[in-house]
Amino acid sequence: MTTSNRLNGGVIGASVEQSGVTPADTQTFDSDGTWTQPAGATSVDVFICAGGGGGMGDSGSGGGGGGLREATGIAVTGPVAVTVGQGGAGGTNSGNAAGTNSVFATTFSPSEATYVATGGGRAGRAATDGGGQGGSGGGSSGPTGQGNVPPFSPPQGNPGGQTPNGRGGGGGAGSAGSGGSAGSGATTPLAPGTTFSAGGAGGAGGSAGGANTGNGGQGNVPHGAYGGSGGSGKVVVQVPAVPFSFYGPGIWDMEALYTYVKSDEWS
Repeated sequence: MTTSNRLNGGVIGASVEQSGVTPADTQTFDSDGTWTQPAGATSVDVFICAGGGGGMGDSGSGGGGGGLREATGIAVTGPVAVTVGQGGAGGTNSGNAAGTNSVFATTFSPSEATYVATGGGRAGRAATDGGGQGGSGGGSSGPTGQGNVPPFSPPQGNPGGQTPNGRGGGGGAGSAGSGGSAGSGATTPLAPGTTFSAGGAGGAGGSAGGANTGNGGQGNVPHGAYGGSGGSGKVVVQVPAVPFSFYGPGIWDMEALYTYVKSDEWS
């Protein structure tokens, strides 16, 4: 047995392939914060869910789900400010509110709106009040609350539903509201196990949208009752897993080395 490589006392063997996967680095934000860049990271995938719209009481409609957006391969350097949208307040015949925006504010974006999800629209009152526009629109008995405002492709949400009795369902990220039924939400592999940005049902029990889901608040029926508040949003930032492969020096097994030296086969 011979070798021409005498580095490290002659124990460096032939080159061998070294391979593996650098694991993904995921940072989840349930409130405002700052994303810190892992060493060597140059781009990220981002999931952004805005706050849901507030529902209405007194035979009221449901709020729209917060806008939901995903982007991949965003070039980044340095820390990035993250804003997590809040859910809009529920109301009783008045006083409810839209959800607020969630933002991943990289300064390297060609357009800041590229990394913004819009808060869900507020629900309309009874009678002829229209639903509010937003990521998804609020339910109404008047004009339909428009979704995907401002417009993005793919859409960040859908319109709200409409009924003549003021109990329209809010739109969601997965589908529009239909009559009193709420639009469906959507899922993401960056935060598995949760459905985000569903609309609030019209004329339901007035439940809140749920923290960090972006769901719209439900409408409520009794006179004087309040609709549910919209759920707050969420932002997830992930540096994807990266496979690596390179050739590096192998190391001779010391027992084998001893055998070769003893038999005078090592040179």
